[in-house]
Amino acid sequence: MSDTNIADLFERRLTFPDSGAKARLDRLVGIDDAKAGLGKMLGVLVNAEGPKEWAARHHPGASLILTHLARRPPLVILAGDVGTGKTELAETVGDAVARREKIDVTLFPMSLSTRGSGRVGEMTKLVSAAFDHVHEAAKKLHRPDRKARVR
Repeated sequence: MSDTNIADLFERRLTFPDSGAKARLDRLVGIDDAKAGLGKMLGVLVNAEGPKEWAARHHPGASLILTHLARRPPLVILAGDVGTGKTELAETVGDAVARREKIDVTLFPMSLSTRGSGRVGEMTKLVSAAFDHVHEAAKKLHRPDRKARVR
């Protein structure tokens, strides 16, 4: 995607752990189950070895569920009415994951300009370029043993 400026695809880069993000996440009330569930789900996505180590200790015969987890697309979609905290949760849950998994986490919030100007196929092209950029950034962190890099 040579004609796309990567800087235009993302608002900024957020890195975790971050005490400000932790305070913002703590202020999200009434969605404790959603926060905990999302944090655990993201922990599995960023540290694929975590469930294997847990299963080896507690459920050695859990190979079927581990296979299912390994095949799961690394995607989470937040849905809900306007004003329910989706964006705030998305922008802060990385702190909980970073602290629980003891790793550094980087979030790339996509810019509104990634929606494009309305030309046919433009948004698909821009979103694909954004995913490609993040995928390349993640590959630089890849370890052969699939364990997350611990701080």
